[in-house]
Amino acid sequence: MPQAIVQPDQATLSPEEASAHAASSITYLFTGGGTGGHIYPALAIADEIRARNSKARIVYIGARGKVEATLVPKSGYPVHLVHACGLPSSRNPIALFNFLIRTCIGVLQCLVHLLRIRPQMIVATGGFASSPALLALAVLRFLHLSSARCFVHEQNVVPGKVNKLAGRIADQIGVSFNESLRYFPANKATFVGYPIRHEIGAGSRYETRAALGIPDQANVIFAFGASSGARSINRAVVEALPILLAKSNVHIIHLTGQTKNEDYDAIEDTNGRIEHLDLSPEDLSRYHQSAYSHEIQQLYAASDIVIGRASAGTVTEIGVCGLPAILIPLPYAPGDHQAMNARTLESVGAAYVIYESVVLENGRTVGTVDSQRLVQRIYDILDNPDQQAIMEERVRETFDQHGLKRIIDLLNDLMNPVSGSIQSDYGTAREEKISDYHEADTSLSPFGLVKRFRSGRDETFIRSVGEDYLKYRVDGFLKSPRWPIRNEGVKLVGLLNYQDRVSFILSLLQDKTPVSWIQRLLGGDYKQVGFIRRNAVTTIQQLGLYNKEIRKTLLDLLDDPYYEVRTVAARAFAVLIPRDADTDTEIVTRILDLIQDRSFEVKAEAVLTLGKIGTASVTDYFRPLYLFPNWKVRTAVISALTDLVRRHLISDLEALQQDLDNILVTCVHFEPTFPIKQTLNNLTEVIRQHQSA
Repeated sequence: MPQAIVQPDQATLSPEEASAHAASSITYLFTGGGTGGHIYPALAIADEIRARNSKARIVYIGARGKVEATLVPKSGYPVHLVHACGLPSSRNPIALFNFLIRTCIGVLQCLVHLLRIRPQMIVATGGFASSPALLALAVLRFLHLSSARCFVHEQNVVPGKVNKLAGRIADQIGVSFNESLRYFPANKATFVGYPIRHEIGAGSRYETRAALGIPDQANVIFAFGASSGARSINRAVVEALPILLAKSNVHIIHLTGQTKNEDYDAIEDTNGRIEHLDLSPEDLSRYHQSAYSHEIQQLYAASDIVIGRASAGTVTEIGVCGLPAILIPLPYAPGDHQAMNARTLESVGAAYVIYESVVLENGRTVGTVDSQRLVQRIYDILDNPDQQAIMEERVRETFDQHGLKRIIDLLNDLMNPVSGSIQSDYGTAREEKISDYHEADTSLSPFGLVKRFRSGRDETFIRSVGEDYLKYRVDGFLKSPRWPIRNEGVKLVGLLNYQDRVSFILSLLQDKTPVSWIQRLLGGDYKQVGFIRRNAVTTIQQLGLYNKEIRKTLLDLLDDPYYEVRTVAARAFAVLIPRDADTDTEIVTRILDLIQDRSFEVKAEAVLTLGKIGTASVTDYFRPLYLFPNWKVRTAVISALTDLVRRHLISDLEALQQDLDNILVTCVHFEPTFPIKQTLNNLTEVIRQHQSA
């Protein structure tokens, strides 16, 4: 315990008096940020500390160029901005170098701040913005230059990279979900819940609506996608505007978020789409848009329905406010905690859940929300007052109101361990419900699902988790930046027969975005790696769909740089082209070209496909392969001839029988019989049967 906390003249004070006296002299340093989800919990804790002790000193360290630069000063706390950036998800050496340099600079800056401020308590709420301060604390502790205590709060089910590291540095970790305890040392982690600022839920509906120019009797829909916004939610809201605003008593509050990069500009994209809608000035007067709001509590107070993500912060805030919600979980969030939160509220009748699907846009995988379904869910609430009242009651029951108290008690224990246990049984029922979903979701890993469904659809399992949720999981895999996860998602589309995802699978195959020059030197070609393209073709084959777009895509893939893709593309034609269809001369010609392919696997598959879709003339291209060195190619020739005979395309069976003597039937094989010889015997038997007929 820091020596500065207890002075000699405090020896005669009672435990309560000693705690209060110590608290008055404490300097708290808060760190965390990058997004509002990490900043607002810190501000909630800081506000509670300040409310209990106006003499406490509170300082904040955040990242340059992030939202804490404006949010923290607005709350009345000084902020020091340092260099920080997130760990890149790719192995790009330039990105890794930039990360190391900026982090090192940030640590040096934090060393200076910590030595100057001399905090006695450091409170970290996660995000890459907190990593420099935590690393600086570790350095100073090693050098015996700091005795500051450290508390880390984890908002999500699965900790982020920074908080996993912080678990080694912190004296105590507080988690929002019991499921998070297993990620931290058992003697450090405690369930505390999620801290909410007191102003959330305290606003006046009438006064707030009057300030916003919204009639008191209006139906108000509040849509947002966290501090940085959500492209899928923004676009779905815009697409829904003509239907929603057709009712004169509907007002929409829309926070687009502040995202602005080469991939997506939230404000520009949203306004550009609105310009293409046929909305009157009166309609637009009931659409209230802004990029961000520092007074989100007022927007909650004015609203009847919330549309948003399902982070721990959002679901707790709507619980405080008692607002029915339509939740759109972020696909493939760590631990799938957003889906867990959303499903928990849905299970008790407090919210509706809509899952994102995926599309490929300019070579990037992006989420999309069905705007028609969104409108339907909105009116399911607005048109049914009794249902709305039930949802309001149920959502309030989900709110755990003791999070802040637990955290403050824990901080007091850390500084002066006399106040007793901070454990509380409040909220146990809610945690058990979430735990039930967590146990189900751990079996929904991409690799586990592929293994489960490889032998067919397990309908019992699908019913237990829900078809919509399972499809959402698959879409999350498809959206993953990690190609092995995306690859398993592609497989699952075929295994689960999700025919409505065929457009996305085709867009993957049509995506010719090149990889970096370094990856090309290592054998790479396109962003959608060869394994993904190969499995995408197999998926189309499993879906059993064939149309002009699929035909064109498969034709293009016959020239793919990866031999396995050329192989499965040729095979797909053999499977997908209807048996009674007229001969497609272009396809046959292109497959004939593959007989000259440098890969014997491609050559063999081309021969097999020609047996399924070719004419009798293709036999002339088979004869040069009778003595081909690789026995698999010769086996393919015999199989193709067998198919041609069965299709009644070879009329002179006696000549064919004599021609078979020219095929080399030996092969390298570890069985006492030659497979190629057996294949030839099968062809001989088919010829005999047809001659007899």
